[in-house]
Amino acid sequence: MPAFPNYGYQPFQPYYPTFQTPAAQPVQQTPPPVQPPASIIWVGSSTEATMYPVAPNAAVTLWNQNEPVVYLKQADASGRPTMKVYDLVERQEAAQGVSSPGGKLPDYATKAELTALNSALDKLKGDLETMRGEISNKRRPARRQEEDYE
Repeated sequence: MPAFPNYGYQPFQPYYPTFQTPAAQPVQQTPPPVQPPASIIWVGSSTEATMYPVAPNAAVTLWNQNEPVVYLKQADASGRPTMKVYDLVERQEAAQGVSSPGGKLPDYATKAELTALNSALDKLKGDLETMRGEISNKRRPARRQEEDYE
């Protein structure tokens, strides 16, 4: 029997890692660049707005920092740009503090008109009470009284 019994332990075996080749990845097409939608882009003039690059199938809003003008620059699928120019004009309704639909001023009643309407309503209420009193004081028709006593 050996001095050191071997119970299945191998004292020295070099470790050789197994390398696996990764699976082939499918080729992906890169999408066209997208304009950042959240930021305000300031330009100094209409020439600078005309020269601003726009990605195909995208639109960008450019604000003129020197004049109250906004440029909307768009590009079609082929990348051909078009630009629309908008002037910023203050609304007259907002300046007057009226926010009614259609821009018309609402009709209001004067205090004298409301007082006249209230007095007319009080007169109608009085007439109605008088009519109710007259109806309740009248006798029932004769045939109804005869039917009740049978």
